[in-house]
Amino acid sequence: MSTKKGRRLDKDRVTLRKGESQRADGIYDYRWSTPDGKRHTIYAGTLEALREKEEQIIIDKRDGIKTEIRLVTVNDVFELWCDLKRGLKDNTIQNYKYMYNMFVRPTFGKLRIASVKKSDVKRFYNRMADEKILKIAAIDNVHTVLHQVFNLAVDDGYIRINPTDNMLKELK
Repeated sequence: MSTKKGRRLDKDRVTLRKGESQRADGIYDYRWSTPDGKRHTIYAGTLEALREKEEQIIIDKRDGIKTEIRLVTVNDVFELWCDLKRGLKDNTIQNYKYMYNMFVRPTFGKLRIASVKKSDVKRFYNRMADEKILKIAAIDNVHTVLHQVFNLAVDDGYIRINPTDNMLKELK
C-alpha cells in the first residue's frame, strides 16, 4: 500500500523503511544486496521482529561480518581450513583429518558456524570426556583443529569471537 506522497505503508498504515515490505499474507520481509550483488531476504511475522533482525544485519555489515554466512557450517569452514593449511607434515594433517572426521564431523560439525557459542564447545568437550569417548590428550588434539578452524572463521569475517578460546583449560 502507498500514499500519494510516496510513503510506503503496511496494512496497519505504518510507514515502511527502505527494503521493507509486507506480503499479501501479512508476513514482513527485508531485502538487501551484498557487495557481490547477491540479493538476500529475511522474514518475520511482525514489523518489530523484522526491524530487530534488520538492525543485526546492519551491525554485522558495519563490523565487516558477512551476512550470507547464516548457512555455513563448521564442516564447511574445516574444508576451507584444510585447503589453506600449509607447513604441516603429511602425517600430522592426516591425523587432524582423522580426528575431525571421527569425532567432530557427524555431530558438532553440522552446527552453523555463526550459532556456535562457548557453552556449545564446552558441552561438546565435556560429553567426549564424560562418555569416555576420548582422553584429555585426544580432546586436546581435537581442540587444536577446532581452534584453528574458528580462528579462520574470525579472520574471514564469519564470526566476531572464537568460541574455543580457553575452553580446554577448564576441562583440564
